[in-house]
Amino acid sequence: MRQMRAEKKTFILFLGILVYVLIVPLYPGTAGGELPGDTAAAPAGENKEAKEENEYGASGISRLLLQLGEKLSDINSIKTDFVQEKHLAIFKNKIIIKGRMYLRKPGKIAWHVEEPIKYKLLITDKVIRQWDEDTNEINEISGNSIFWNIIDQMTVWFSGNYISLLENYDVHIKKQRPYVLEFIPRGKSIAKKIIKSITVTFREDARYLKQIEFREIKGDTTVIILENTVLNAPLDDSFFRINKSVR
Repeated sequence: MRQMRAEKKTFILFLGILVYVLIVPLYPGTAGGELPGDTAAAPAGENKEAKEENEYGASGISRLLLQLGEKLSDINSIKTDFVQEKHLAIFKNKIIIKGRMYLRKPGKIAWHVEEPIKYKLLITDKVIRQWDEDTNEINEISGNSIFWNIIDQMTVWFSGNYISLLENYDVHIKKQRPYVLEFIPRGKSIAKKIIKSITVTFREDARYLKQIEFREIKGDTTVIILENTVLNAPLDDSFFRINKSVR
């Protein structure tokens, strides 16, 4: 049981770092307008995904990435429930973690895990701080740790400046309405050593993300589902503080 809890806490920390650099909304402003494909029905047929992608072409995908960023550019804070599902390649069972996530510009995110363990994780541009109910201890990660190296190298990918992802990722349009984009790392990016693909599903209104799926090289899969998302929600400072509980 103790080992399982340790694995779950490690999983939460890893996913917290990934999501910090993935969905903290630091999206730059770009030209507005309708998103490509908004005025025409998606083509039907057996090769639907390929046809949709061919319709866009390289320039169309670039414009789509720019305009999706514009849709998110005015978001300053987020409050959302989340469900994380970790499918391990060597086991049939999956790890399910539930809680709430708070994000605030610039670069601050807090995970409050409620099930199956009580756990809090705070990530800013200066510190990673975590607390768990089992030990009631607060641990802090700072300095030149491997976590910061990962964040530094992946910030450009995950900053929200989607157009820059074309330098290190192949981008495929899997679906329209809602938009589903698949990012496959290539070249010498650090993600290529860990991630096989990242699939991002947007909400119907393309205002924010609905689901993120990470497929790892070793065969594991992680799905993060966002529910009851409130954009530009007023957030209390206490959401971003981690203190020991009183026993």
